[in-house]
Amino acid sequence: MQARTTQLSKNDFKCFLIRLGKIFSNISIFSLILCFCGILSFVATAFILLIGLTIILLTIGTIFIVVPNYFEIIMSASQISAKISAFFLENFYIFVSIAIVGAILSLVLLLLDKRTKHTARIVVSSIVIAVAIITIIVFALGVGK
Repeated sequence: MQARTTQLSKNDFKCFLIRLGKIFSNISIFSLILCFCGILSFVATAFILLIGLTIILLTIGTIFIVVPNYFEIIMSASQISAKISAFFLENFYIFVSIAIVGAILSLVLLLLDKRTKHTARIVVSSIVIAVAIITIIVFALGVGK
């Protein structure tokens, strides 16, 4: 009876480790997305300003008559986007470290599973590690500044 209980608990522990590997894989993907949100926020700021200037040109300046504080509205929207971008860029190293640690833990836990092959998750975790390292190098060189 003792051997069977030990075998069941060992099997449950292996299933738990596989589930934990999948969770770490998801965390690493989400953290990598958060790393790129700082860059995307700068793109959003530029897009807001571009749309604002396009509206001015399309309405031949009559937007200022319809909306007297139009330029202030556009500037406040771009300031909000810039604050969001600054938050993500200040915490870049936190997000990228979580992505790398999550991907490494996912790789280790999923490679230890002998019952099934988790090829897709292993490949995704490897890609996350590679992209995160390339992003760290680019960020450290100051390309984004």
